[in-house]
Amino acid sequence: MYTFEKHFSIEEARSSIPELKLQLAQVRNYSIKLKEIGFDVNRGNYLPGWHPDTLDEFPAMFYDLIDIIDAINDQGIQVKSLEQGLVDFPALRPNGQEVFLCWKIDEDDIEFWHPIETGFKGREHIDDF
Repeated sequence: MYTFEKHFSIEEARSSIPELKLQLAQVRNYSIKLKEIGFDVNRGNYLPGWHPDTLDEFPAMFYDLIDIIDAINDQGIQVKSLEQGLVDFPALRPNGQEVFLCWKIDEDDIEFWHPIETGFKGREHIDDF
């Protein structure tokens, strides 16, 4: 039994890159701008002393950020780092092992994969897929 319902082939993951580059550039931009106004994206709240004088609990940009992340997640792709533009694609190795194809916005292609349990630090080159 696998953890994920959808698994990407390397070709499917690669075909997602052009749209993901646009989406993740927006995610990175929103994340940086939110940090600049004292909003902690990971906790979903303003830092002490930063909340503006409004009734809104969240800045409008935060809703836009969530919409983009939801659209990426709805494709079966997992966003792992907002500012690094890091995503994982669930995949199956030829031996049946469930892993992640790993890609960052500043990489030209999907060049790495890693076991689900090791995360980014366990990245291995795609030649060993």
